[in-house]
Amino acid sequence: MAEFAGNSALFAARAARAGGDDDHEQELARAYTRGIEVDYSSKRFLVIDALQEMRSAMNATLSSFGVTRIEYSHRATESIGMVKRGDYDVILCDFDLGHGYDGLHLLEELKLRNLIKPSAVFMIVTGERRSRMVISAAELAPDDYLLKPFTGEELKQRLDRVYRKKIEFNALDAAMMTEDYFKALAECNERIERKDPFLIDFLKMKGRIALTIGDYGLARDTYQRVLDIRDIPWARMGMAKALFHLKDFATARQLFEQLLATNERVMEAYDWLARIHQAEHEHREAQAVLEKALDLSAANVSRQKKLGEVAMRNGDYDTAVKSFQATINIAKYSFWRDAGDYSSLAKAHLGSGNVNDAARAAADVRREFRYDAQAELLATVMESQVAIKQGNKARAQQILAKALQQFAGATTEVPEHFALELAEACYQLDEDAAAGEIVQKLIRNHHEDTAVLERISAMYETVGKADLGQEMIETTARAIVAINNEAVRMAQSGDLEGAVQKFIHAVEEMPANAQVMLNAVNAMLAYVARLGWHQGYMEMAQTYLDRVKALEPASVKYLKLKDAYNTARRRFRT
Repeated sequence: MAEFAGNSALFAARAARAGGDDDHEQELARAYTRGIEVDYSSKRFLVIDALQEMRSAMNATLSSFGVTRIEYSHRATESIGMVKRGDYDVILCDFDLGHGYDGLHLLEELKLRNLIKPSAVFMIVTGERRSRMVISAAELAPDDYLLKPFTGEELKQRLDRVYRKKIEFNALDAAMMTEDYFKALAECNERIERKDPFLIDFLKMKGRIALTIGDYGLARDTYQRVLDIRDIPWARMGMAKALFHLKDFATARQLFEQLLATNERVMEAYDWLARIHQAEHEHREAQAVLEKALDLSAANVSRQKKLGEVAMRNGDYDTAVKSFQATINIAKYSFWRDAGDYSSLAKAHLGSGNVNDAARAAADVRREFRYDAQAELLATVMESQVAIKQGNKARAQQILAKALQQFAGATTEVPEHFALELAEACYQLDEDAAAGEIVQKLIRNHHEDTAVLERISAMYETVGKADLGQEMIETTARAIVAINNEAVRMAQSGDLEGAVQKFIHAVEEMPANAQVMLNAVNAMLAYVARLGWHQGYMEMAQTYLDRVKALEPASVKYLKLKDAYNTARRRFRT
């Protein structure tokens, strides 16, 4: 592995060795698109470009091959609203949308919000050749991209090719839309085995699915197969992600650095390098990497937020304030708007001694999220923390009591970062018992979620109780393992009813713990397989599977148990 990661010459040699096969494959794919006739007069187009003259030029180009239904947008936020309201068949988007925002950012938001239908074409148009590297390295890549200037015939040929490709990917897209990842993998494998004209594309999708479901060994092997054919930036990116998850940080770092050496604007590589630094407890280095990325492209909500979090950990409150304020400003009218960012900003202000600014951030939460009960809880916690900093302990305790009432009366699961803020405020005001209950519930529901456990540990470090935090995490995890082991022993001894009841009780205690719910489903399916149909258990299993899907839709264990559940229903024909 280290050999290919550190040796660009080896990549080049492989590319030269496989070049003939690759050219043949690309020619087959082109041949697949010949003869296709698409009636573009029936298609609805959206053109996104900041420059009026470019929008006018695109109108003339599209009209040259019969396009009549064209709408225009000049900024990203407007485009999102138009896509949400409209049903576009083709979106032609300029790469540079201004203010550090690009067409890839827009595509990511449209995909994450499920605003773009699978049959729609999203094509990026760019005048910069260096943008090709950025686009080709992206995981959520557009259907195609086109360099300016181009003729109407060139654009039509690209669109024809994309439409033919869409037809070939219909079955795969349908499986992906329903999150049937095993079916999607089977489709990829079948097409790869018969050396489909779109072999590389199906390998790309297979790698992406493997990453999604957490099968990092499969992802690594899939991207290696691509790299044996040709050195493609997205394959390096995927390989590096797989190696990160396999904890081969050194090789992953080499690959990300190679991508950036080729083009410094492959922004996703900075995020993953920062993750590597954090995994190796190099928090100053992580901050430096994120700062460099934001110097190049500032309009990224998740990157700004991550910089704020890392800066807070490093005690750099001024940078944290700037980053969280930027996060709020960028996200204000978008899908990414989050009350938690105001809380983070308030904490950064408190860290730097700006109590009045922290109070204003709390007031902003009440104003901006006035109909959100969970945001109301967060604002109350923030006000308690402000009162602590002001030295008014009596008022802080009064406000905290109100927050605890709101928490106890919550009708939906309180986000873990909101609950952690409440626990921290409790510890600051010597309400250790209340804090412990909140944290224990969090650990019970997230005992295998490394990110949540790390945030819990960080909170305990902040309040000066690091040892207590570690003890709580370990004790709670042992208790959950003991419950599971006892239920397994009951099942092995033939007491399937007892095992099921044990897990049902565990789910009642840990209603948001995906692994416990899946263990319960497994026990119920074992009961049905051995003792016959049980309507109540199968209905409960469906409920648990639905809840897990909302939490971890790509979990391999969930997918396998969902398949086993469907098999059981077919067996009993219900």
